[in-house]
Amino acid sequence: MTSAKTNSYRNVALASIFGAVVFLYIGLFAGIDLSPTPEGFETETVEVTADEAVIKKKKTVYRRGPEVIALSQYFKSIGYHLNEVGEVPRVYIKRVPEGLGELASVEERKQLFLKIMLPLAMRVNEEITARRERLMAIQAKGISGTPVSQADQQWVNQLMKRYRVTDGGINALLERIDVIPTSLILAQSAEESGWGTSRFVRKGNALFGQWAWGDDEGIVPKDREDGKTHVIKAFGSLMDSVRAYARNINSHPAYQELRERRATLRADGKFISGWELAETLTKYSERGEEYVDSLHAIMSVNGLNELDGLDFAAGDVPPPPKVLAALEE
Repeated sequence: MTSAKTNSYRNVALASIFGAVVFLYIGLFAGIDLSPTPEGFETETVEVTADEAVIKKKKTVYRRGPEVIALSQYFKSIGYHLNEVGEVPRVYIKRVPEGLGELASVEERKQLFLKIMLPLAMRVNEEITARRERLMAIQAKGISGTPVSQADQQWVNQLMKRYRVTDGGINALLERIDVIPTSLILAQSAEESGWGTSRFVRKGNALFGQWAWGDDEGIVPKDREDGKTHVIKAFGSLMDSVRAYARNINSHPAYQELRERRATLRADGKFISGWELAETLTKYSERGEEYVDSLHAIMSVNGLNELDGLDFAAGDVPPPPKVLAALEE
């Protein structure tokens, strides 16, 4: 009797399982949703045509661009580290590497940008210092009664035109032809170019957003108002951009206060700091004091004040990757 009951129960169970499997397959082929809906949730079936179908794209896997890798490895190979820099290698990079803006690490992007910019800023100041020393030598000749050569006089006249000096002679030129602290150049280049990632830098090595007129001279801003004709001036290299910036700071009437502050510091024998000169740049941006605050924040957070007064290393280093190398002019 017990055996008969057991067989009966087994047959009923097998029949139930078989029926459930059959029902499941019928539901699948018929398009019936047999999965239970959790309490509190609703499902909705939307009919989508082929034209309306949404194609799901796979999330892009983060990768470092080959130029970024090459430049990072190059800097590492020559022992160029900002946190322990003593002397700076003479490495002049022509343009920012492709893929700089895609770096996931903000800190890595900033460090790479600063390593590119530091030698450029120092080189431009080196050129300014040489020009200044030649001017002082010519001035000394005049004071001592030694005749000034025609070549020297022509050179001085050219500088007066370039730096917009109308009177005051060499004294006025010396107030304009003077160094711009490295920390200030780095802070402004970072602020104006989005740490080297802006469209203007990528397309035209334009680090500081300097305006020009004529579409063939630069890059048209996407948000340029109707009727405006200005462009962002493009340059052949990052070095050319820094040179143009330095001349702008040293000659434009808007930055007279900076030049006066610098001349006072020099006359008093005080250190010319980027932090102090930044305070005078309220006219560089429509943001005024807020712009100055931003420059100070960049200097403070990134330790840029510590980069003022550095010297170039005496020895030569291997050249950087060819696609990024800039020949010294």
